Amino acid sequence: MKMSSTSRRRRRRRTPKRTYSLDYLLEKQPKSLRKHQLYDAMMRCYRESPALRRVRMSRRCYSLLQHARITPENLHYFYRTYRLPRNEFFPLFLRIRREYLAERARKQTKRREDIRGIVRTLPEPVLEFFKYLGYLEDHYNYAGVHPLWQSKLFPSSKKAARTYTEYTPLQWIELFRRHLVSLEHRYRRFDEATGRRLLACFVLECVPHRVPPTWPHRSQVNRNYRRLSLRHHPDRGGDPRMFIQLKRARDTLSGEL
Repeated sequence: MKMSSTSRRRRRRRTPKRTYSLDYLLEKQPKSLRKHQLYDAMMRCYRESPALRRVRMSRRCYSLLQHARITPENLHYFYRTYRLPRNEFFPLFLRIRREYLAERARKQTKRREDIRGIVRTLPEPVLEFFKYLGYLEDHYNYAGVHPLWQSKLFPSSKKAARTYTEYTPLQWIELFRRHLVSLEHRYRRFDEATGRRLLACFVLECVPHRVPPTWPHRSQVNRNYRRLSLRHHPDRGGDPRMFIQLKRARDTLSGEL
């Protein structure tokens, strides 16, 4: 006799839901929280309450505490919904955690502003192309965002941003080349030829102003090539490798490659 679908469902082993203790929650807190003026009072409430040490929370309850999403006026609903003992521990923990998260957000905002400040000091052609690559990925990404630009190109720390300020032109060319290859692998509509032309535009300091890109006129290519080749010519003390990059970029935009 075949077993009915209802019987099969009844016989399936249910995976027990994971629960969390307050002790586990406290272990996951950063050490900097211990410096808060209310930390000792909070821990005293916890140690003196057997009911708190017996608490087992659901994942949702744990997340609400960890992210300090319970406001003081909603604490009584929180106690009732998750069957928690009414104890001064919870308002103290939420206040300490909320202030910690606010301070961390403030520091992160300041760090991002410091990074942007350093990036703004980059040479104008580099900064122009840097911004353009972000807009370019917005165009090819269906969600209108730039994840590769954010994770691979934009510096994530002040140290990385300061490293950018020491880059040579050749290092910038290599960095942008790798990024354009990453775009080619990520987005089907972005092809290798477009990447080569964009890199050539950066080398010759004629970055497009539109997305998708429109290519510079041959007269502008030749004019920029003459100006930059005088600056980087080996006979004038320039880097021969950079001079080769200029010739290659001119040929690429002139359609000779």
